[in-house]
Amino acid sequence: MILLLVYYAGHGHFDRGGGLLLATKDSSTTRRHHSVPYEAIREYVEMSQARRKVVIVDCCYSGMALRMGDALTGEGDPLAIEGACVLTSAAETQQSLCLDEGSVFTLALIEVLQNGLKGVLPDGRRGHEQSHLSTADVFEAVRARLAERIEDDLPVPAPRMATRGDGHKIPLARNRAFTGPPAEPVDTAPTDPSEQPSPDPLAMVMDQHTLVKGLAGYRKSLTSDYLPYVSPGPSHPSDPHGLFCRLRDVDDRGVLLVGAAGTGKTRTGLEVGWIALREGWRVFHASASEGTSLTIRLTSAVLAGNSPVLIIIHDLDEYFADDEGKAAQLDLTALQHLLLPEARRRNIQVALLASVRPSWLHQADHLQLPLQDLFHEVELRKDDDFQRSIADHAVATMAPNLVARLGMERSREVVGHRPIIAVLMAQELEQRAAKGLPIPDMTRLRTAGTLWSWARGRPEGDALPVENPENTAFDKVSAGWLVPAAAAAAACPQEKADVIAAASAALAQTPDGSPRATSVVNTLIDSGWLQYETDSGRLNTVHDLVCDQLVGSVFLPEHGRTANREATRALLAGCLTSARTVGRFTTAFARILNDLPSDNRATALSETLDEWFTEHAQALGNVLRLDAHTGRYALDALCSGPPWAHAIVSNWHKIAGPWLAEFGDDPNAHSVLRHGLSNLPAADAGPLLPVALRWIETHGWRREASHVLGPLLGRPDLTTQVRELVSHKATGWLRRNAELLEAGFVLRPLLAWPGPDENRARQAVACAFRWLDNHAITAEAHFTLRALLEHPGLNEHEIRSAAGYADQWLQHHPDAGETAYLTTLLDGRTDLVGDAPGPSALPTT
Repeated sequence: MILLLVYYAGHGHFDRGGGLLLATKDSSTTRRHHSVPYEAIREYVEMSQARRKVVIVDCCYSGMALRMGDALTGEGDPLAIEGACVLTSAAETQQSLCLDEGSVFTLALIEVLQNGLKGVLPDGRRGHEQSHLSTADVFEAVRARLAERIEDDLPVPAPRMATRGDGHKIPLARNRAFTGPPAEPVDTAPTDPSEQPSPDPLAMVMDQHTLVKGLAGYRKSLTSDYLPYVSPGPSHPSDPHGLFCRLRDVDDRGVLLVGAAGTGKTRTGLEVGWIALREGWRVFHASASEGTSLTIRLTSAVLAGNSPVLIIIHDLDEYFADDEGKAAQLDLTALQHLLLPEARRRNIQVALLASVRPSWLHQADHLQLPLQDLFHEVELRKDDDFQRSIADHAVATMAPNLVARLGMERSREVVGHRPIIAVLMAQELEQRAAKGLPIPDMTRLRTAGTLWSWARGRPEGDALPVENPENTAFDKVSAGWLVPAAAAAAACPQEKADVIAAASAALAQTPDGSPRATSVVNTLIDSGWLQYETDSGRLNTVHDLVCDQLVGSVFLPEHGRTANREATRALLAGCLTSARTVGRFTTAFARILNDLPSDNRATALSETLDEWFTEHAQALGNVLRLDAHTGRYALDALCSGPPWAHAIVSNWHKIAGPWLAEFGDDPNAHSVLRHGLSNLPAADAGPLLPVALRWIETHGWRREASHVLGPLLGRPDLTTQVRELVSHKATGWLRRNAELLEAGFVLRPLLAWPGPDENRARQAVACAFRWLDNHAITAEAHFTLRALLEHPGLNEHEIRSAAGYADQWLQHHPDAGETAYLTTLLDGRTDLVGDAPGPSALPTT
């Protein structure tokens, strides 16, 4: 037997020993022998061979039935759970309440079972995407319905639950609000699924105290204990006190901090967080460095309490690398339309503070992200005077011995004015000064403000002692050392052995092979430029700027007039060690290239990168095909932007072809298929179409199928037979998923090509209106509105309804670039008579 369910609703009383008795029709206080001892029921349940056991007791003092086990949590397939659960209507000392129509608890339970669950659940899942209601789902829903309820001037007791094993996950009933298959987290941007998530359930969402406690190495300078904060000035928009007041007092939008690497985005967020904590807020930091489903974890953290919440999202640009704006871990639309409204409904104030590099903002516009709906942009102070003041403050605070020996003016000249580099140099020079070692003359070399200049300027043989007994110093620093150092930084974060492998492969291509790769990596660690992550134990750079400067020094030498072709090619050889390293290199290069000015040197660099990529396309393909997960991660990174998003199209069959031949049927192949279908010309797409069709046949029900269906429908080279097949699959997918935001990617091409099947065309139109019911004012809605207004098969009522939605969108986006075209479409509809109806006049589907 799979499930044993025992349900009792009636009167509860005690035996002489204080045990719980469940009354029968013949029971009374003087005839207890006609009652059933709960202990007997418990024993029968315990002896049952059923894999899952659920007991629901609705009576006075029912809490006494909870003595079956302690509540535990776990992960696993809901259909393969063994365990037990007891739900009770009251605590063991409380009396349950009853109305004329029945028990208060049972009536609430029936309501949950009859109506099902939709909307955001306490743990962040969406109720309507759950096919079954678990015991925990039912318990939380009933408990919420009865919270603070009064009947006949008496408070309704709070239900209780106890579980054994995975009893909280037992599927208790079908969810009648279920609208489609359970949605897996959308994962179309480059993430590395081979890495194990932290066991901490909030590994990606940490409160501020936990985050700060885990800071190590250079990152300790983000706290006032190590380096007091330097304010940009009380009148500057990025002053933390002003930012918090803005977040506290303006409820509609958060703040997006915009600043280049090393301008203080992370530190500013922490300072705002400390102010919020002092004001009684909860503060959570989100990071894109690990795992998936950040949206769910944020929702769970926010809804777990009642006090105001500040969510700080670091490096927002790292979440989005997909042409269609899909987040690897974070769904901004879900935050905007699900989490924030639900928090408001519960009277929980939520403020968002995010940070981003300025070079990425134009990509955000291309990705159709709702940044303007969620954030006000605030630029961090970046003038030279302010940067110098931070660097001076770092020297005075962190290097007192250095200042005592050289004086403040000379110390300032030595470390330069870039705050991040000044901190790294101040730490090391302070050690030298404290040990009485000589301080090198860095004035000339520091003018460029680069780490490479600092490393090359260190005199031979005067390195600091290190833990590793072998000589790991910059004792013979040369261009041959720079290349493996840059390769090591670009390979991070990874295990040390993988970082060394990348450095070794790059080193093998340099004319100066004197330093060993292990020595290079150990030197980077000892100098504080690389450090071990506290949670995973992997090596990572202390800041992106370390990687950016080392790699940048290889790409474009400080005094060179063009890109360093030979050094660049040697560096690139470091990525051929593994698929994960290919992905790491690509992500780092994209960040660096996005920040480069467009000039002749940048053009020469791009040509060198494309040339190397084409020459090594087959080798790259062979590396990527070795593993399904890390290969997909690397392909997603390659397809997402610079430096090789265009080059991979012309080399598709050498690079992506081998991986698709091995793993094209993998559920997660959708992101690779999407890019190929969206970009390959007809002459090259032939081998890809059968793979895509097989994927649709196997996984067409999945939420992610939109990423394959949409591009397939948009291809003009499909035969009529194939297009009919894909249209049929797309219509079926839309019937289940029309409310999802990503359904828009399927609706647009489907509406543009209604096909000969009139019934299917009518279904597509109906699904479009269902989509608009949920997303009419989102930035993406103009695509669907345009497709509807251009559709030849709308009836008069549908035309007027679409026009009403279009007017609504125009009111919310008066300055959008698409406004003029949408207005022209409306003006051109001669079949519109009178005012267009509002959304309430939409047809029922």
